[in-house]
Amino acid sequence: MKFNTNPVRGTVDYLPNEMEIRTYAERIILETYKENGFMQVKTPILENLDLLTNGDSGDNQKLMFKTIKRGAQLDLTKENLTEKDIVEEGLRYDLTVPLVRIFSNNKEKLPYPFKAIQIDEAFRAERPQKGRVRQFTQCDIDILGEATAIGEIELLIAGAKSYKRLGFDKLTIKVNDRRVLNELIVKSGFNSEDTISVCISLDKFDKIGTDGVAKELENNGYNSENVEKLMNIFEQLKMAKSNTESFEVLEKIGVSSEVVSSLRQIIETVTKYIDENYNVVYDSAIIRGQGYYTGTVFEVYDDDFGRAIGGGGRYDKMVEKFLNTPVPAVGFSIGFYSVVMLMMEKQTVVSDKKLALIYDKKASYDEIISAKESLISRGYYVSTFVFPKNFNNFAEKLKTNGYNKIVKMQNLDKIINL
Repeated sequence: MKFNTNPVRGTVDYLPNEMEIRTYAERIILETYKENGFMQVKTPILENLDLLTNGDSGDNQKLMFKTIKRGAQLDLTKENLTEKDIVEEGLRYDLTVPLVRIFSNNKEKLPYPFKAIQIDEAFRAERPQKGRVRQFTQCDIDILGEATAIGEIELLIAGAKSYKRLGFDKLTIKVNDRRVLNELIVKSGFNSEDTISVCISLDKFDKIGTDGVAKELENNGYNSENVEKLMNIFEQLKMAKSNTESFEVLEKIGVSSEVVSSLRQIIETVTKYIDENYNVVYDSAIIRGQGYYTGTVFEVYDDDFGRAIGGGGRYDKMVEKFLNTPVPAVGFSIGFYSVVMLMMEKQTVVSDKKLALIYDKKASYDEIISAKESLISRGYYVSTFVFPKNFNNFAEKLKTNGYNKIVKMQNLDKIINL
């Protein structure tokens, strides 16, 4: 029997050359996050379904993988089976819900505000495409307990520093606020209780365009005149040529001056403290589909890639569901899969210390290990190989897998750069 050795659809095998970049990127991100005062935690990949299905996670909740009950708990002979008879837990689809749970369960042991790092796996039943897979690494920082805009500012600066250290020279950070969106939606004639549902549709601007969003809203039963008013407001904001013009449009429409002032303060402060080639702009089309966002939302775009490679926002109501006590919260996540993919395309070199030691098949084990230890003591990462029949093909494979130096055992001082 011949087995299919390809990875499950929507998942990826990572070969040594990519794992080296992934490990390097994780290390840089973790170091940068820690440097900015965040502390690392880890949670299980399995979560209780009642936590994952709280109704605030938009389309992500629909993409959740669920696990079936085990052993005697699973009775498939029962008549009129329901999902509750079969399903027991779910795989986390992001790291936000698990963070809120661990904070709620350990708040007496943690500083307040709590500044958390999570670098871990999440799972979604995505339609596989470039930049999207079903098992992926998230690199999150969150601040639980900070109500002011200093939270957003610290997150965005730490994120921008991480991208810079990973070699991203031109980025655009796009900022919006759910409170602005809520006001625009209500001012267009929608009911206030419809704002989350409308935002889930608005989040598809980049996928289906203005006409597609308008059609979806109408298909969802919303009044066509209200939909048209809302689309007209977004068209006005789209025509603005600067942050100042965008804020003038918002003020003219009657959006709260407090919210506009907060957006202006975040954008101006972050701009001052990040790389001069990074732009921070107001963008009314940044929605973030998750229903738990309550305030500022933001996404990071690589100018050449043209898609988001990070994002986040404020979710002030989520912890209250667990503790019945208001706890403000805001978070940011680097899109790790896309970041590594772009680093691979740029042929990023993460180490110049990898060296291949070539030995003759007649050499003794002692001679081989002695030569290897000598090179290790000089700071190299050393792997040994018997002298190949096709040297050029062998050298090309080494180079593809991150080795940039090669040396023959009989002449350890003559190191060749590949």
